[in-house]
Amino acid sequence: MSTLICSFDGLHDNRVLRYCADFEAHTLHMDTQTEAGEKVSVHFTGLLAHWFENVVQDNILFGMDEITVDGFFEQYKDLLDGTISYGFPACCSIEELRERMDREHIRVFIIDSCLGLCGFVLAQEVNCNVYNCL
Repeated sequence: MSTLICSFDGLHDNRVLRYCADFEAHTLHMDTQTEAGEKVSVHFTGLLAHWFENVVQDNILFGMDEITVDGFFEQYKDLLDGTISYGFPACCSIEELRERMDREHIRVFIIDSCLGLCGFVLAQEVNCNVYNCL
């Protein structure tokens, strides 16, 4: 049983220029740049939570995948077991989190890295826009 829903191939080997979470607006915005100099803007809306680790000065993405909610709970079981009682990513129990994600149509986006930043974003929508900066 595959947990992969789709891959965002346009982010492979992109360098992360910046990211910003706006908790009031429930958004997360990430600007990246391809090796060819094109900027790719990734904008998440309906943000529930995000978790990044290994953030360094020069983060290079391997890519981003959307996975199933079941896949998320399997892949991040250990993290959730240690953080859910502190309210992360939201709610007080795994069951409540799963119900909220279902009710609010929260999707799971996994960010993998070649170098540095990796983790996940829980949000309702994502949009990627390419800007030619040459």
